[in-house]
Amino acid sequence: MALDPALPIGRRIQYYRVRSGKSRSVLAGLLGRSASWLKQIENGVMLPPRLPMLMKIAQHLEIDDLSQLTGDVSMPRELYSGVEHSALASVRRAVDGAPLGAAGGPAPNLDHIAVQLATAWQTRMTRGDHRTALAELLPPLVSSASVAASHPACADRRRAEVMYASALNLTQMYAAFQGDGNLVWRVAERALATARASGDPAAVAQACWFLVEAFRKSGQWDSAQSLTEDALRLLDPVRTESPELASAWADMAFHAAITHAVAGEQGDAWRWVDRASVVSAALPADFWSPSTSGSRQAVALHSVTVAVELRQAGTALRWARRLPTADVKAVPRRGRHLIEVARAHALRGDGERVAELLAGAVAVAPETARWNAETRAMVRTLVNGPPAVQQSGRRLADAIGMAA
Repeated sequence: MALDPALPIGRRIQYYRVRSGKSRSVLAGLLGRSASWLKQIENGVMLPPRLPMLMKIAQHLEIDDLSQLTGDVSMPRELYSGVEHSALASVRRAVDGAPLGAAGGPAPNLDHIAVQLATAWQTRMTRGDHRTALAELLPPLVSSASVAASHPACADRRRAEVMYASALNLTQMYAAFQGDGNLVWRVAERALATARASGDPAAVAQACWFLVEAFRKSGQWDSAQSLTEDALRLLDPVRTESPELASAWADMAFHAAITHAVAGEQGDAWRWVDRASVVSAALPADFWSPSTSGSRQAVALHSVTVAVELRQAGTALRWARRLPTADVKAVPRRGRHLIEVARAHALRGDGERVAELLAGAVAVAPETARWNAETRAMVRTLVNGPPAVQQSGRRLADAIGMAA
């Protein structure tokens, strides 16, 4: 049977899977993924898999021509593998240059590293070109922190390990969506191992937050939820001890909500939002976590995302109206908020409003928009959409560095 050339990739995967006689669980197992991940791919809830995964799917479904899965869908390399920042190689070298054993030479000054780290997080929070700015700060920071954490004469090893884990978390933010998945996994897993060695619950929670993000973005929902629940159990006895620990617990609860939402589990998703909201609402009014955006504002920020993942456009827009974009404290998060609201309008097919919001995101935080998979997918839809939005789509494609 000839398939409609415009049939979405997910539906094509489902068609050929059924034709091959494989159940969803069987194919997902062969791919090293969960059946719920494959279901969301087939139903179009998640973006299509990247090229390496499509090739694996084709192999297991005995498909020789990849176009049988892609149809007439354009597959520019940057949409699937990400555009590499010009300084990625230098950041990668700093990560890979960590000492294998005890570091030699004089022990780094921990107070100096603390200043470097605070400067880097502040830069990440306040700059729309945060990747370019971080590219200059990360190599010396990561190198110094890794040496301090392994130096035999370190004055305070626990403090050094906490700072090294935080520097690695920041590196994950820089490296995400640039096509080097190995680097993202290296820093995420190393950050958690280093934080656990420190024994600091806030550091462990922050590292868990970043590793859960990596799990969910790669479709490993079961692993994401398992680690989230472990982190919540760790934090629950201590979450009343400080705003930082309370925020960390709420951050992980919002993670649970989003993971359930991506899986289409509406009741569980909103129950976790309710629990996280109670804790977040009790945070000091001026509290803001540079690493996770933990704050009172996080309630609206994450509720928009949960509603979008559940395909509840009206609910997402109602939450968006509760939080003016200008009130979002961190510049990159402000841009991300505009992107999430644009996703809600995309669910309603309002291309003109999507284009307007994405243009706002580009203006506020151009490097957030440029390295955001949802933005690129929406821009692609605009470029291939009705004539009324095609020109806006082409302008946005040019602005974020993707071929129109």
